[in-house]
Amino acid sequence: MSRPKPTRRPFIPILTLALALVAPSPAPPPARAADHTGHDRAGMSDAAMQRQADAWFAKHPLNAPITHATSTEAVTFRAVGTVFDLDGNTSTVVDTARISVGDTVSWTWVSGSHTVTNGTGSDDLDAGVLFNANLNSASRNFSFPFTAAGTYPFFCVIHEGLNMRGVVIVTRTAGVKPGSVAHAGFVSDPAPVPSRGGVTFRFAVTRAGHVRADVFDVRGRRVAVALDRETGAGTFDGAWDGRMRSGERVASGVYYLRLTLPGMAESRRVVITD
Repeated sequence: MSRPKPTRRPFIPILTLALALVAPSPAPPPARAADHTGHDRAGMSDAAMQRQADAWFAKHPLNAPITHATSTEAVTFRAVGTVFDLDGNTSTVVDTARISVGDTVSWTWVSGSHTVTNGTGSDDLDAGVLFNANLNSASRNFSFPFTAAGTYPFFCVIHEGLNMRGVVIVTRTAGVKPGSVAHAGFVSDPAPVPSRGGVTFRFAVTRAGHVRADVFDVRGRRVAVALDRETGAGTFDGAWDGRMRSGERVASGVYYLRLTLPGMAESRRVVITD
């Protein structure tokens, strides 16, 4: 009786099997390059954040810290975490400083790595033109004298996506201008229009009394009070920072600045854009 033939097993070349075991797994897709606008950098190290700042300064010239002994030091912002803190309350995300022409504003480093850059954001064509400085452990202080009235927003390039920004509103010292006042009301319309931040304006008062400037939206709702004080006769400067009474920035659109003076009231149109 003949024996059954043994069943053949499939042959797998040893070399092929070895290669399959040691072949590297497919490489992961390359990471996207970081964009310095609109992204959360809370997990970045100080070194990585500084590299972001260096990349910005490579395209935007760095302005060295400015100190003017003849200027009056008015306020100081503290760079804490991802906030420019002025009022000692870091839960207030965006603080606003109100100063007079000729005053100096200072920024002091507390932690992290930051920039102090004028403008509403990286897409602002005028960003970094007025001032643009590092604020970190190596450059702990920056100061800038404001010599013209206006609204000056500023931000941190590195933490722009975390809304690290602030506002400086500069007005001329209130007082009576030489000469008599011919008429009461707006001397100059709110400017600039349109505006990405706030506006400034001038008005005249012919007799002492209470002056108020309210901001209304197109539905007639009061959204802010830009001015509310007693004054004498003369020509004065006022400003609205483009924010509601709660401190939040108003939505883009048309608003009306209503100026109420002793014996009269008038309004001017204001346009806020993103």
